[in-house]
Amino acid sequence: MDKSSLDGWASELRSGVLVLAVLSQLKTPQYGSALVKMLEKHGLLMDPGALPPLLRRLEKQKLLTGSWDQTGNRPRKYYALSEAGAEAFKQLNSDWQNVTQELQVLIEGDGRHDID
Repeated sequence: MDKSSLDGWASELRSGVLVLAVLSQLKTPQYGSALVKMLEKHGLLMDPGALPPLLRRLEKQKLLTGSWDQTGNRPRKYYALSEAGAEAFKQLNSDWQNVTQELQVLIEGDGRHDID
């Protein structure tokens, strides 16, 4: 298998958990470029240009609140979890825990072959 295929799949895995990663970091207000740096540092954001549309979509879905800080040289938009966003994070985190546990069972091959 060529490395580019594996890289593509790894990128799909990362993009699949991006919403959960973003929501996990917005318990306190953060601005977009700080989120980009944090997500890149942890290898979860391959394309920094993907974050602004995601933040706008989450804000439109009322999972985030956005507010502008006009102090300083440039205005910055800060994002934080709304109440609905906190509930969404809680549910997605629970779902993620379940998925990772079940995947671990498959990876370790516990011998079960239940097909019901």
